[in-house]
Formats: sequence, structure tokens, C-alpha cells
Amino acid sequence: MIVVLDRSAPTPLAVQVADGLRAAALDGRLRAGDRVPATRTLARELGVSRTVAAAAYDQLAAEGWLGARRGSGTFVAGGAVPPWEDVVAVVP
Repeated sequence: MIVVLDRSAPTPLAVQVADGLRAAALDGRLRAGDRVPATRTLARELGVSRTVAAAAYDQLAAEGWLGARRGSGTFVAGGAVPPWEDVVAVVP
């Protein structure tokens, strides 16, 4: 399983799901173009409501990590980069 939830943590489950998927994309377990499970499937696998899975996907889509293709599903976006890669470092 790509995402592991800690139900005793104060962090909301939707945030944990989004964080887990984001981490999977960062460490290469998910790659650009990979299809992620439908929200119903992910919710069932994680034992959460579909609302939780959908909220996580919505957040990741807003951040540019996921993109939906009508009739095809949801995929890891090709241009998803961590925010710190957008920063240009100035070296003295």
C-alpha cells in the first residue's frame, strides 16, 4: 500500500492521504503518468470515506500533483515538482 494512515495522529485523514501520495511521487514510487486509484477504490483500500479520498485528490490537483482525464481517470501530473525546486538559489 502506498499510503499508510495513523488514525491516532491529530492530522486529518485527508491530509495524511495527500501527504502519502505526494511523498510517493517524490520518492519515485509514483511516477509522472502513473494512474492513481479511483477515489472509491482508494477509500475502500484505506478504510476511509470517499469524501476523504476525494478531498486528498482535490488538494493534490490544486497543487499540480494530479490531473484528471475525463473518462480515463486520475494521473500523476508530468510537471509536478516540489515547491523548493521552483526557488533559484543565489550563491555568493
